[in-house]
Amino acid sequence: MKASISFPELQSILKEKTEQIISFAYVDPKTIRVTYLFSRSFVKKEFSANLSILEMVGSDLLVSVDAGFGTETILSTMLSIFKNKLPEGLIEKRPQGQLMLHLDQIEQVKTVFDAIQVDDIHVLDSGLEVEGGLK
Repeated sequence: MKASISFPELQSILKEKTEQIISFAYVDPKTIRVTYLFSRSFVKKEFSANLSILEMVGSDLLVSVDAGFGTETILSTMLSIFKNKLPEGLIEKRPQGQLMLHLDQIEQVKTVFDAIQVDDIHVLDSGLEVEGGLK
């Protein structure tokens, strides 16, 4: 079984939850480019990073983040900005620019993971595709 979500759908969900505009673009079958426009008063700065899917274990997704020079600083800053806008326990910062995303912390996603065994996630030109089967 396959299910997909388009980048515009994902952007819309995140905007609703975080009140921030975050955009996505295809890089390769395991990597997406994430761009966030930081805007406060007169300061506007665009941050971009490549997120590479490393491993999916149950409802936990391990990704590597590459934002070039200063990846760790950018990660810490972004996590601080979104701390109160995302479910607690959703993102676990790991060493060497890695994040563990505990997707079961999102209620709607938890419901899916309760019924489906996710085997893999692929990046498509237009969005993300999940492969799996019923439990």
